[in-house]
Amino acid sequence: MNESPTEHPGTRRRGRAAPLAIVAAAIALAPIAAGQLLTAGGAAGAAPAAPRFIPVGQRASVTKPASRSLPRHSALVALVMHATTMRAAPGGVRLAQVPIRTGFGSPQAMWVVAQTPGWLGVISTLAGNNHIGWIPRSSSSLGALSWELTVSLSRRQLTVLDAGKVVRRLQVAIGRPSAPTPTGRFAVTDRLQTGNPTGPYGCCILALSARSPHAIQGWTGGDRIAIHSTPDSASIGQPVSHGCIRVTLADGRWLMNHIPLGTPTLIRT
Repeated sequence: MNESPTEHPGTRRRGRAAPLAIVAAAIALAPIAAGQLLTAGGAAGAAPAAPRFIPVGQRASVTKPASRSLPRHSALVALVMHATTMRAAPGGVRLAQVPIRTGFGSPQAMWVVAQTPGWLGVISTLAGNNHIGWIPRSSSSLGALSWELTVSLSRRQLTVLDAGKVVRRLQVAIGRPSAPTPTGRFAVTDRLQTGNPTGPYGCCILALSARSPHAIQGWTGGDRIAIHSTPDSASIGQPVSHGCIRVTLADGRWLMNHIPLGTPTLIRT
């Protein structure tokens, strides 16, 4: 969430399929007192103090597929049930260790975009922008969701779809020319409340698996991209952020009330 040295939380790189009841129970119990904030490598010296965000529990919109075939306009989501290893290919080179919770304290829910016997290809911050990471199928419980977010940078518009139907179109602010919003396919990793709607992130944040492709001068924190609200309504529709996608406070609250973890998020030019 690359907005300014005083507002960016910073981050660092961090199964046997179970019945959906386990998925719902694990996700519903997600809220914790405060999310753990991580910092990535940067310039020498201590990182500036970062705000602490509160992860919000998953919505009950992840359902068990009725059959092996996904319902139309649905995405498969893997909820990591026990720590595992992410690899660059099935059984390939190790990329990272995958904990059951994200760095912000949310359940580790990942969009599944490929499958091979015994393995799931997922979209994850740990794999990097526009790369697939592979985790053992036995590590996760699977569910399906019908939501999707698409962002048009040229139109500065975020479209919300449910079961393939447009539910809402939101005007957004995007990255400035010197700090463009990355394009590609990503997923919602965290649903966070700031506790301070007048602050730079407004009330609400949907953290994405996307990472900023550029460094931020003077910032020693992380490089995560997010969809977040802002009290600066004049910035909406403008290319003014450090890469994040900004929405109004009202739209931020709506997204928090509807969009589940793992939701596919496609950002296009």
